[in-house]
Amino acid sequence: MPPEWSVAARIFFRGEMPLDAICREWFKTDTVKVKVELDNADEFLSAEEIAELTGAPKDSDIVVSRVGDVIQFRIRNPIFAEDMFRYLTADADGLSYYLTNVVMVLKDEFTNMGIGPRCVVKEIYCARSLHEELPIRCIKLNGVGDYASFHWAKDPLRGYYVWPCMGFDAEIPDAVRTRLPEKYREKRRLSDLMLDEGGRKEWLRHGESVKLAFDLDPGSVSWEVLSHYVREKGIEL
Repeated sequence: MPPEWSVAARIFFRGEMPLDAICREWFKTDTVKVKVELDNADEFLSAEEIAELTGAPKDSDIVVSRVGDVIQFRIRNPIFAEDMFRYLTADADGLSYYLTNVVMVLKDEFTNMGIGPRCVVKEIYCARSLHEELPIRCIKLNGVGDYASFHWAKDPLRGYYVWPCMGFDAEIPDAVRTRLPEKYREKRRLSDLMLDEGGRKEWLRHGESVKLAFDLDPGSVSWEVLSHYVREKGIEL
């Protein structure tokens, strides 16, 4: 079950929640520099909130600007192979927003250290805690890769598997469903597979690139999947 956000958010921003060793090493908000290039910048989020919302690692430089109809967050850091980008877009109803994670590529020596997933987990928790101030409905991204790219590519593409394990959800593509064992062919969404150990293994084997979204509503299945993930990985923000 999701935490009580009204309480968790206050504790989170006072810095009183327990941190795991990776978070203590790689995420220090007071080392992040933020420049906001927006009209009425003083009415936008604080520098601390921007650092948390983007999931920026320590020593990042963030520039916030308007590009067309979206607000762009560009995050530069020596551990990234290229700049990381987040886009904040207004929903059609004009009452809410969604975030899009466009680029996050770590240099080889910083992969498989748990930094990337924590960037995204921090973003998810902060997006929900800011709901009253900035109503973000969901976070979208492309989960790229397949079984071959996960295991044997020179530059592995594992997003198709990693992001669903964290609660990013979508309908299972029809082409993939036909390749699943009989017991999983009636499943409709990736979250149905992610909540089952055997289902995760089958998606790892048969899955493919897919557009994903994390539903930030506290009652969503995205939170249920994420809660399993953070326990398994020992993530404490």
